[in-house]
Amino acid sequence: MSQRIAYFDNSKAILILLVVGGHLLTPFIDDSRFLYSLYHVIFIFHMPAFIFLTGYFTRKASGTKYYWKIFTTFLLPYILFQVVYAVYYTNLYEKAFQIEFLTPRWAMWFLLCIAAYKLLSPFILKSKTSILLTVSITAGLIVGYFDIERFLSLDRLFVFLPFFVLGVVMGRSEKPIRLPHMKWIAPVVLGGLFLLFYLYKIEGLTDLLYGTYVYESNMGLLVRLGYYVGTAFVMFMFFSIIPKTPIVITPIGSRTFAIYLFHGFIIKWFLEQQSAEVISTLWGIPFIVIFTLTIAMILSLPFFSKLLAFDRWLPSPDKLIFNKR
Repeated sequence: MSQRIAYFDNSKAILILLVVGGHLLTPFIDDSRFLYSLYHVIFIFHMPAFIFLTGYFTRKASGTKYYWKIFTTFLLPYILFQVVYAVYYTNLYEKAFQIEFLTPRWAMWFLLCIAAYKLLSPFILKSKTSILLTVSITAGLIVGYFDIERFLSLDRLFVFLPFFVLGVVMGRSEKPIRLPHMKWIAPVVLGGLFLLFYLYKIEGLTDLLYGTYVYESNMGLLVRLGYYVGTAFVMFMFFSIIPKTPIVITPIGSRTFAIYLFHGFIIKWFLEQQSAEVISTLWGIPFIVIFTLTIAMILSLPFFSKLLAFDRWLPSPDKLIFNKR
């Protein structure tokens, strides 16, 4: 494994661990100021960083196979998992069965957003940097005036679009994202943010970081603009402290998609158990670390990735009848 590949796998491995760990924390952030602070520090950058990396590696976007890949990798899993989650929720929570294809369940919003970004990529890759960044940031700012109520996660789609665009811009010029001069200030800034959130419970912070914040006044627009600047800064600090060489968790980074899609079943089940209360105790952090690593290691097994290889199961576009002459 080359250093460059190891670096990006390390980045993705740590990010997916933060995703799983963050979801374990969610029900308990109001029980502890420590957990509240930790949760929001994680949510400042982990999904923007994932979306940025997706954009960074979007270098080509054309041809039938490209669009087929979008369908088999993102849209088809979205449809299937919406159905599976509907069945799962019906049994887990003893509620009425309901399929909502237009309202993403839990973490499924990410699939719709990435599919949309990939569909826009042919246009994005051909556009000027100044136009791309201006349009994407403007869209992310304007959407805050509308209460979309989770419809196709359009709010998140537009809010996180600038991070994908920034990734594309830096990726096509192959600019490094690991900035050594930020390495030494990262702990100070992250520690400062943790202390800030520990001392002050900021109203609307969770919705802001989720990308679902709806403005109550024009001040909201300035808040989101500040969010863009702050999140980009923290995101690049994160990338600057990632090891460049292989580490123990490096292999996890090559199978983050399977972990993302399947971890919800384990997390949702566990949070319904009485034993989940351990998270809000002194043993909470050690437990989260061990449990998160265990989930990630299990779901990173090739078996789970193979289950999602729909492009291998389905006929390729050039073999479909409508593509034959």
